[in-house]
Amino acid sequence: MDTVPTDPTATTPDPLPYWPEAAPHEILPGLWQGGTEEDAEVGKPCPADHHDALYGRATRFDTVVTLYAEAQPAPWGVEELRYGFPDADLTPAFAARVLDLARHAHRRWTAGARVLVRCQAGVNRSGLITALVLMLDGRDAEDAIALIRARRGGAALCNGHFERWLREEAAAAIGADVDGGTALAA
Repeated sequence: MDTVPTDPTATTPDPLPYWPEAAPHEILPGLWQGGTEEDAEVGKPCPADHHDALYGRATRFDTVVTLYAEAQPAPWGVEELRYGFPDADLTPAFAARVLDLARHAHRRWTAGARVLVRCQAGVNRSGLITALVLMLDGRDAEDAIALIRARRGGAALCNGHFERWLREEAAAAIGADVDGGTALAA
């Protein structure tokens, strides 16, 4: 499992916490998953360095998929798709929109863009889209979920509805031949 040092004087890094902070984690090169800082919501005074801290040179994103309506918008020059949906069971209408978002994120990511998928806590809605991106790239649901949890923390995809949907329905919904490792619909 990847680790992140929490004490700069420590000789060995600590394991990722179960519940991650809002700051994004890189799931695979160029594909990030994160949440929204409490002071980064619409209507709250935003710290002067907010965009630099989240979107600065070290973590500059080309595309941001925002799944939390109250999140501050991405800065100028960053493509942003915003679509809020409940952290609950997926209706067919929400599932169709979620798949559209994942397909767009996958196209941008495989074209070389640095893509951030974010929601409020950075665990469920963002995890769902990120898992679908990984499935579109040829992984099966088990591998996608395990990779996200290894990179983001154990709480990722703790919504049982989303996890079940990924394992039981997502492959058919996206038209992916996950057994053969080939995404047929991207």
